[in-house]
Amino acid sequence: MHKFVCLLRLLFLAVFSLTIVQCREADDRSRFLYADDPAATDIIEYQLHNAPSRDYSGDERREASKNQPGSEYDEERHIKPYFLTGENGPRVVQFYSPWCGHCQSFKSKYVALYKEVNRRLVDEETEVNFYAVSCSVHHWVCLQNNIKGFPTILAFKENSVDPLQLKEVTADNIAVAVGVDIKSSLRDGIKDNIDSDVEGGEDSEEGFRPIDILGASLDGLSRTREAVYRDAALSFTYALKTEMFANRDGNNVLDTNQRDAFAEWIDLLYWTLPPTWILHTLINDIRVNLDAVLVSENNMQIMVQKHDDVVNGMHTTWSAQCSKGVDGAGYLCGMWSLFHIISIGVIERHRAVLGARDQILTENVALTLRNYIEHFVSCEECRHYFVEMFDSCGFNHCRRLKQPQKLPPPESWQEFPLWLWEVHNRINVKLVEAKLKASNVVASSDELNAALWPSPEHCPQCKSGNKWDTKAVIAHLKKEFWPKGVQNFRFIVLKKKDGSKHTNSNRANLIENLIFFAGSAVFVMWCTRKQKRHQKQHIV
Repeated sequence: MHKFVCLLRLLFLAVFSLTIVQCREADDRSRFLYADDPAATDIIEYQLHNAPSRDYSGDERREASKNQPGSEYDEERHIKPYFLTGENGPRVVQFYSPWCGHCQSFKSKYVALYKEVNRRLVDEETEVNFYAVSCSVHHWVCLQNNIKGFPTILAFKENSVDPLQLKEVTADNIAVAVGVDIKSSLRDGIKDNIDSDVEGGEDSEEGFRPIDILGASLDGLSRTREAVYRDAALSFTYALKTEMFANRDGNNVLDTNQRDAFAEWIDLLYWTLPPTWILHTLINDIRVNLDAVLVSENNMQIMVQKHDDVVNGMHTTWSAQCSKGVDGAGYLCGMWSLFHIISIGVIERHRAVLGARDQILTENVALTLRNYIEHFVSCEECRHYFVEMFDSCGFNHCRRLKQPQKLPPPESWQEFPLWLWEVHNRINVKLVEAKLKASNVVASSDELNAALWPSPEHCPQCKSGNKWDTKAVIAHLKKEFWPKGVQNFRFIVLKKKDGSKHTNSNRANLIENLIFFAGSAVFVMWCTRKQKRHQKQHIV
């Protein structure tokens, strides 16, 4: 009987382990754009189970053991894809992330480029192979190759290990970069009309591409509040694991500006997010151990993994509404949700902050968001658009978000979420314009109005004719992005930042305190004298 029970236990463990492996494999598949796609079989998606063993063993392993004597060999950090070494033919390599809107829209063009380049090759020229590397799966490979934005396209000549990064990706430019001759597009009857859609492309109004900048979407508000918070938590932890050190200049170390931007971002989350959100366990741990966490990417990874089961639980993918049905997508949509939650938290939580209250003013909140996007969002065009818009006082934020440090008017706290909502709506409109323009169609006023949110179905009272009711909009944003019921108020104490920029405010606070104490002393002396005079009169 005992042996039978043991066998049943072993069978259960085997089935359970197999299920976990299959789930992990399925999750990994969702992080590839080209693998198992019948329409993209020409593109070689880099996957370890199909890669030569020398990519992660052999000389690489022995060299690592010499450089790290006595330490455990970390295989993931020493993967070197075979096509990035010598002894290869002419090739093109795309580094991408599946959540990146540019990468998703560029996918069909990348496949078309492979077909065009190889169709136009002159006789006896070697085939040009096209590879794809998912930075969500092979994070260390992308880090070692100094990939700073998605997608990044590198071209290699035959037997060369020195890549040329392509800014404008056309068949002719690829041919020159990889060192092959191709037939003229006119003689071959081929029109080279594949637009540039990669990191470093033009960012003009005319060149705006149909992508989800910061995750803005027309159906983003159809999620439940639970899904909104789940998507936001997934994106926050994903950013910590993959974005924090992605834009470093090869040294895997944050500079002073980046460290300050991240510290202010964590402080912003600390005081604006709902106090009952379990995400605070991770935020508080990072805040307390900030210096240690920012030493290296490995330390950050350990910190996130420590809290991952508590923060995200069994949820490893974004909601269908956020990902729009695209496996592995949803990251930017989740970040956009987090931004909205923060904006409502500014209204709900500003009274709970003690200490450095200058940090919670709406202009500083907006600047903190701007600096985070500049330093820690890998999407090049997303970053460029937001920073350029902000630095040019987009949507008049330079005036609207100006608050007096003492007793700001209650309604002034609503300006930040309204400003962010207007930015979101402008992005939605640009997306519709770009999508229709790609089909040579001019967007009508009805189509542009349909892009604005909340829609009449979601919030009938938010808009009357062409005029928005901002009070109704604020109420709707609270309904969508803030928990119901009474929240634990929980006071927050923020420390003043060091530096010369706070010298004037510190001096002002000192003078203010001295005046207060001097005034209090005068008042006490006056009361004392009055009391003595009253006693004398009473005696007489």
